Amino acid sequence: MPDIEVEIEVYCAKCGEGLCGQTEAVRTHGRRAPAFRVTPCQRCLDEKYDEGFEDGKDSIDDDGIDP
Repeated sequence: MPDIEVEIEVYCAKCGEGLCGQTEAVRTHGRRAPAFRVTPCQRCLDEKYDEGFEDGKDSIDDDGIDP
């Protein structure tokens, strides 16, 4: 099968952050089909971490023990 070269731009669907530097062209394991692997946007990872931290903090009462 011939190789084809294309230029694409990749953006986070949630916040719009550019992900081109975090995207690589790969072949899938099973069928060896062309695919893209994208590392999540750091802004969205930080946001999810903050949400999880707040959720976890809210689930612990004042003495530091889970209710």
